[in-house]
Amino acid sequence: MTTLMQQEIFSEPKMMKRTIAACKPVLPQIFKAFKEKGITNIVTMARGTSDNAATVFSFVCPLLTGIKVGKYHPSLTTVYNADVDMKNTCMVIISQSGMSKDTVAVMEKAIANGAMTIAVTNNDQSPIAKKCDFHLFMDVEEEKSVAATKTYIGELFALYLLTDALRGNFDCKLENLADRIQEILDLNPKIAEVAKKICSLNNFIVLSRGAMLGTGDECALKLTECCYLFNRSYSSANFMHGPLSLVDDKANVIMLAPDSEFNAEFIEMANRVSSLGANLTVLSNIPDVLDLASNKIVMPKADVFEAPVLYGTAISLLALNIGLAKGLNVDTPRNLNKVTITL
Repeated sequence: MTTLMQQEIFSEPKMMKRTIAACKPVLPQIFKAFKEKGITNIVTMARGTSDNAATVFSFVCPLLTGIKVGKYHPSLTTVYNADVDMKNTCMVIISQSGMSKDTVAVMEKAIANGAMTIAVTNNDQSPIAKKCDFHLFMDVEEEKSVAATKTYIGELFALYLLTDALRGNFDCKLENLADRIQEILDLNPKIAEVAKKICSLNNFIVLSRGAMLGTGDECALKLTECCYLFNRSYSSANFMHGPLSLVDDKANVIMLAPDSEFNAEFIEMANRVSSLGANLTVLSNIPDVLDLASNKIVMPKADVFEAPVLYGTAISLLALNIGLAKGLNVDTPRNLNKVTITL
């Protein structure tokens, strides 16, 4: 292994089993508290990679439980000092470190305004872990590379476990999904080959849909922070409402397109951007989409819950390999720290 980032990505199958083991004992307590407190709403509070995991949760949780999930904007507390009614609300605070002062401030105000709180962190000694009502501990060991890779996948696992617990299932079988990450790690030579072909390109448009949107956002973020590339992630539906004007023969598009309810839309979009001359890089297992790609990574079959995880590992490997092909230090991107303080 040549970098910390690579080591951490390749540790994911083992680390996710630690996440499962650490989170499961807390799940019945959370379910009981939801019922006793009459919780009807969930809001997430997160930034960066953690906010991308929250986006996945905002699709998966309502799909399985029927509970609506929204996002809480931190500046409502840290800048506007707004008093927001949090009764009957659970705030899920997702933070790799659990240390940033703005996150702590939001948590404290939410508690004061009546919220039940759940922390999802990789630091059981952090203020967030200790002060929230419940803590879902990822337990994936310290992440030393600045870019969050195994912690993104760990956050997804913790949030999936939480989702299943909210419908009374405390024995969610995620071990198989942890093992399936190895299928993606085995694709690394092919991902590295594609990375070398596109490493000199810039201004990537990342397209995804539904529960994949968080991983699409994460793809754009990883290519920005690790590879110094300008990127923007879009829902393939929203992309048709204006941004399609960006596409010409100089455009570079990445599609994350698992076989799903969105097949017809993915095929139509791949046809559209390729006919306009764009350089199209595809991660998919839809034959008609792969056939239209300039560069392709054939992904394994994955359902609506598996895909954000498996594609999440794949896009981390893509960013890793593009960064290496560009000769960059992917472990310590310029201007960045592991813990970021913002308002």
